[in-house]
Amino acid sequence: MALITISGFPCSGKSTRALQLQQDFLARLSSPEYTGPKLRVIIVDDESNHVPRSVYDSSISEKSGRANIYSAVTRNLGTDTIVICDSPNYIKGFRYQMYCAAREAHARVCTLHIATPPEVCREWHEKRGECSYKPETFDNLIMRFEEPSSMVRWDSPLFTIPYIDPLPLDAIWATITTGAKAPPTAAVLAPPKPPPNTLQILTSTTSAITTALLAHVNATPGSSGFVVPSPPARQAGELRVRLPMKRVTLSEMQRLKRHRAAGVGGADEVAVKFVGFLEATWDTAGD
Repeated sequence: MALITISGFPCSGKSTRALQLQQDFLARLSSPEYTGPKLRVIIVDDESNHVPRSVYDSSISEKSGRANIYSAVTRNLGTDTIVICDSPNYIKGFRYQMYCAAREAHARVCTLHIATPPEVCREWHEKRGECSYKPETFDNLIMRFEEPSSMVRWDSPLFTIPYIDPLPLDAIWATITTGAKAPPTAAVLAPPKPPPNTLQILTSTTSAITTALLAHVNATPGSSGFVVPSPPARQAGELRVRLPMKRVTLSEMQRLKRHRAAGVGGADEVAVKFVGFLEATWDTAGD
C-alpha cells in the first residue's frame, strides 16, 4: 500500500518520528470517520530485525545489516500494509533499492528527512550510554550521509522536517493514501509468455515461406518480388517480399532461417516479421 522511508543522521530522532507516525495512522484507521480498507501499520527498524549498531563499524557487516532491513521491507510490502522504514537510510543507492521494491509492489512512497544538526545528534548520542555507536562510527555515518533530494524520483515526495517542528501528519497521510503510484520499472515487469507452440509455429511458417519463395525464384528467374501465399499470410496477396538483385539460393535461405526473429503470436504475425527480416537483410547487403 505504502512505504515511508525515514532518513537522518544517527540519533536525529528518527525512531521517535516513526512512532508518532504509527500512532497517528492507527488513530485515523480506527476512527469512525474512516471508511477505507483495513490496513496494518508496520515499523521496520534495526532493533526488531536484529541489526545492532555495531554492524555499522565495517562496510562488510553493514551490507549484511542493510540486507536484513531490505528483506523485512519487501516481506511486509503489500496492498494492506503501510511500512515505515526506520533505519539510517543514509545511502541514496539503498533508498533507490527500496523505492524499486515499492514500485514493484504497486505501493505509494514518500521520504521523511529529519533535519537535526550534527551537534544536537552528538548530544543525544552521548546520553544513550551502552546502546550508542562507537565514536568513530558515529562520525563516519555523519560524514557519509547522502541527504535526500526532491529532485530525484526515489526520494520524492520528500518531507524535510526540522527536528524542533511537528510532523505534517495530514500531508503525509494524504500522500500515502491518495497520492500517485509510480508504475513498476521495465526491469521488473514480466515479459509476456509466448504460446506453448511458438517454436512449432515459427519453424513451420518460415519453412513454408522459404519453400514457396525458392519455387517462385526457380519458376520466374529475375523476378523482383514474391507474394506470400495464404497461409501463412493472413490473406492472399496481402504480404509481398521485395527480392534482391542477386539470385536467392537454398543455402542462403537456410542460413537466414537460422537467424530469424521469433514473434509472439500466430503464423500471420511470424510471417510479417520474417518477411521484414528478409528485406532488411537484403537491403543492408545491397548498400
